[in-house]
Amino acid sequence: MTVDEATSRAAPFFHHAQTSAETSRQPLQNTTRYLCAAVYLDRRIGDRVISEFLDDENRAVVPSFGFDVEPVLLHALRARRYRLIRDLVLCGIWLGALVFLQFVAVGCFFLLLVLAGLFAIPWRRLAWGWRLAAGWGAFLLVSWAVLGVRLAISGERKIEESGLSTYDQEPSRGITDLLQTDLAVPAILLLVLVLWLAVVGHQAAVYAVLARDLAPGAARPWPRTFSQRVSGVLARVRSAQRGNITLHSGPNPFIGAGDITSPWARAWSIVLELDRPATGLVDLAKRGDGAGAPAAVDPMIMHLRVRDRLHAMRDERPPGEAGADPLPLNERITALLTGMHIAGRGESVRRTRPADPANSVAMPPHPLIDPAHGIPFSMATEDAAEALIRHPQSHIRCFQRITVGAHGQAVVGRDGRVVAPAEEQDISLTAFVHLAVEGRMLSGHFAATVLPPVRREFRVVDLLPAWGAGGLVLRAFTHGRRGAFGAMALPGFRVAATGWAVVRSLIVATAAQTSARLLLHDFGARISVRELCAADEFDTYVQEMDAEKYTRLIEWRVNEALLDYLGNECGLDVSAYRAQAGVIMNEGVIMTGGTVSGQVAVGGRIDQRQGEARRATP
Repeated sequence: MTVDEATSRAAPFFHHAQTSAETSRQPLQNTTRYLCAAVYLDRRIGDRVISEFLDDENRAVVPSFGFDVEPVLLHALRARRYRLIRDLVLCGIWLGALVFLQFVAVGCFFLLLVLAGLFAIPWRRLAWGWRLAAGWGAFLLVSWAVLGVRLAISGERKIEESGLSTYDQEPSRGITDLLQTDLAVPAILLLVLVLWLAVVGHQAAVYAVLARDLAPGAARPWPRTFSQRVSGVLARVRSAQRGNITLHSGPNPFIGAGDITSPWARAWSIVLELDRPATGLVDLAKRGDGAGAPAAVDPMIMHLRVRDRLHAMRDERPPGEAGADPLPLNERITALLTGMHIAGRGESVRRTRPADPANSVAMPPHPLIDPAHGIPFSMATEDAAEALIRHPQSHIRCFQRITVGAHGQAVVGRDGRVVAPAEEQDISLTAFVHLAVEGRMLSGHFAATVLPPVRREFRVVDLLPAWGAGGLVLRAFTHGRRGAFGAMALPGFRVAATGWAVVRSLIVATAAQTSARLLLHDFGARISVRELCAADEFDTYVQEMDAEKYTRLIEWRVNEALLDYLGNECGLDVSAYRAQAGVIMNEGVIMTGGTVSGQVAVGGRIDQRQGEARRATP
């Protein structure tokens, strides 16, 4: 059997995640509900979600933790349909005004443009002088627009009078003429009111849908899709979002877990020489060989030791220690999950290539792209993860992923009564550990990212069911001022933009299919829905404390697991590692006074105050 035949018959290293059953009848998670509400309340987010998944059907899907992407895409499509219906109604109102009340329509158009410009001005950022100047300018523009309409109407009326009769008799005026002369300003305001009611009616209908379909505990069926193409995309998204492979289009291999450059993210690296044996006592029983030289360092075993040490904070009994005391339920971090995270760039050139200069085995263009179907794989086997860990020089990297997710615990008193129910946390912490053994050196990298809560305006779905019909209408009037005047003035452009978006999606999808088969193509994910809807800051200081707490706990466990393995099991001198770990773990020390002699290591987010010693006066 040749090498090519053996390779083709062996089990694949990468595959597609199993298609999961539809969950449209199950209650939505809180984060999923908030993300679904976001596509209704923010048009830009909805458009980006649709573009990400439908413009290129072959694009990779970012793994989802604590939420579901499928209903978000369905709600985004329905929100776009609702906006299209609203714009068509507005176009009908404008068409009727242009047919029967031409000059009123023109005056109303200019008035709406001025109002849209006024609401687009960041008034809170302007000084009082600029506010007065802008307000006075807007008043003059509105006055000139109304005056221009009245002058034009009067001029047309005089022309008609001079042409209709040779006598000095005043002709009879119809309702339209009377409205265009004597009631021009009220007619303009009435047209603005009708347009405003159409916009507010749409917003109230949206809030009614949110209160019905996205209320806490809602388990109604998801919106329908009327396209076979969309159904196929949804089936792939449903399974791919549960995978462990991330193909990224941008520079961030941790897309979907948070911004690594944010102020609350944390990253550090350590290096250790693996040729220095320990000079003290070594637990030879754990080593198993009793030899004097250091044992070989296995990066896969290091990952297993880290995983076991982390699971000891979650499981009832530490792994491998059957006689250990059980961990009380209230002390367990039940939302802690671990797994492998395979990351790689999504760019692929459509050509076969050898495995390496010394190996003539032909390989597909990209190992993470299915050559038969032209779509990214979503799952890597354990063998593939182990091979990537042992060969760290590949452009595909394997990280151990540690996630502290949204699931909380109920608070229970000593007598078993519930003090406080379990609640989903608003933040998500994810840590990534990469370990590499090269050139008798160990390199370790740790990166922790935090996803802040979903923006507060999207969490309104928790409040809508209790407001009733009157509260929904009032909320619609309040929210209607945001971008309402622009929507009222230019509905035709929005209808054309929506139609072009649908046509463009089909064109781009067809072009992407051709590009994926012929030329260079980027299969990587461009956005994360959860990151799009994340707030800029934490809601409370307690959330920031939790992020810092879990980051420190995970850091400590990772470092101690590696130190125990390298020092006790491999017999290495880990003093250099302990020195680096001491600097890392003590980075958060705050000095509030006194004197310090010697070297002090601090980080970029540290509040350090150091005072000088006062000299005693004689």
